[in-house]
Amino acid sequence: MAIQTPTRSTSAMEHDDDVRSGRPSSRYLDEPPRGSGGLLGWIGVLALAAGAIGIGAYIVINRDQPSVASTDRAKAGEATTDSQDRSRNKAALPVNVITPRKGGMARSTTQPGTLHAFQYADLFAKASGYLRAQVVDIGDTVEKGQLLAEVYDPERQQAVELAAAEVERSKTAVEQAVAMETAAEAEVTAALATVDVKKTEISQTAAIRRFREKEYIRYMELARHQAVDQRVADEKQEEYEGAKAAEEKAHASVKAAEADLARDRALVLTAKANVSHARAQVRVAEATLAQANILVQYTRILSPYTGVVTQRNFHDGDFIREAIRADEAPILSVARTDLMRVVVYLPDRDTPYVDRGDPAVVRIDALGGEQFKGKVMRYAEIEDPANRTMRTEIDLPNPTGRLRMGMYGAVSILLEPPTDFLTIPSKALHEVEAGAGFVYSAHAGRAHKRRIRIGRDDGILVEVIEGLTLDDQVIVGYTGSLQDGEPVDAAPAEGIEKAK
Repeated sequence: MAIQTPTRSTSAMEHDDDVRSGRPSSRYLDEPPRGSGGLLGWIGVLALAAGAIGIGAYIVINRDQPSVASTDRAKAGEATTDSQDRSRNKAALPVNVITPRKGGMARSTTQPGTLHAFQYADLFAKASGYLRAQVVDIGDTVEKGQLLAEVYDPERQQAVELAAAEVERSKTAVEQAVAMETAAEAEVTAALATVDVKKTEISQTAAIRRFREKEYIRYMELARHQAVDQRVADEKQEEYEGAKAAEEKAHASVKAAEADLARDRALVLTAKANVSHARAQVRVAEATLAQANILVQYTRILSPYTGVVTQRNFHDGDFIREAIRADEAPILSVARTDLMRVVVYLPDRDTPYVDRGDPAVVRIDALGGEQFKGKVMRYAEIEDPANRTMRTEIDLPNPTGRLRMGMYGAVSILLEPPTDFLTIPSKALHEVEAGAGFVYSAHAGRAHKRRIRIGRDDGILVEVIEGLTLDDQVIVGYTGSLQDGEPVDAAPAEGIEKAK
């Protein structure tokens, strides 16, 4: 015969739940007692209520300790534990969440910077004398090449006049040398003609000598045969000897003429050398004149570029000494103002990433933080070992002259553009070590511990290289402690901030 299990009513089940939760049963508080009624019914109700209150107090006091029944169930091998019961009954922890943002962080640096004139110069005199004609003062705008002041030095002006006269004298000497060269060349031409004439005379005298020789021989034969008188033969002999001497004289004359030709040619070479020497003297005189003019120019102080006068140390009539000592004060100082250079010193951690052309923003304190855009134009390539910083310069156009030497402000340089990684607030990151850490994400009403790889971290935002997606709900704020798997009540961080 089958044993039927008694079926419990819904009211009885609600009563059991009330007992376990520690609150009085609504059935007995709200409904009038049934049964015999009267005093006994009310006594029963009160007894049940007292029992329920006691049970509830016992549960509250002992909720963190295992009950005897649970210990028995564990010994019996039951799968359910008391910690799981507490987790189901524990209230969800309110947390604030955000979703990762697309786009990684740009690498930038912000350092103090100081404005310098792009060019500036202290102007000295390289001549001693009295200052005169100083036409500018501090704050005056000047143009490149403009005369600013002049030193009176008459000795230098006199040296210019002497050098100019020497140039004229040396040019005249050149003309004389050229004329002598021409005359020497003419003498050579005449000597050549004389040599030719003398050589012709040799031919004539040789012909006469041969004729006289034949005539002498013929008359000697006639005289031997007594055909003519011996005296006639002797006369022919004398004529032959004279012709022979004339021929020898003609040969000597040719040699003399050739010697004169050689002498005249030497005179031509000498004349040419004299011309070259005279022309060299002209160049020396001209160089001396140029040097004298340069020395005179040292008495004139010119502006090296367009800018403004920033310093003046002398007045008209002051005696100016030639600037040969380091302690000499400049007559004037001029600074170029149409272009400024911002000098900033980058720390060691930023120097590997700076490049020429990196965009920069300069905020000038004296102008209320007004921003001026420029680019990195140059850097020192080496760090100062004293402070481990590298000098870096940014050029800023200054057409209106608002930027002035000595101003300073914050300089922000974009060293590297943003990456394609995700970013989250740095406060969401826990236990960072060796480029990794973990965050808590909210999913299905519970907190989940997620390990991630990180990149750049500026203390406000951190790059997430691996471990999160755009759909993840990252916990960034909560009160108390948070454990993996703990129930959470997630709310957007922005919404909570607006509510506050």
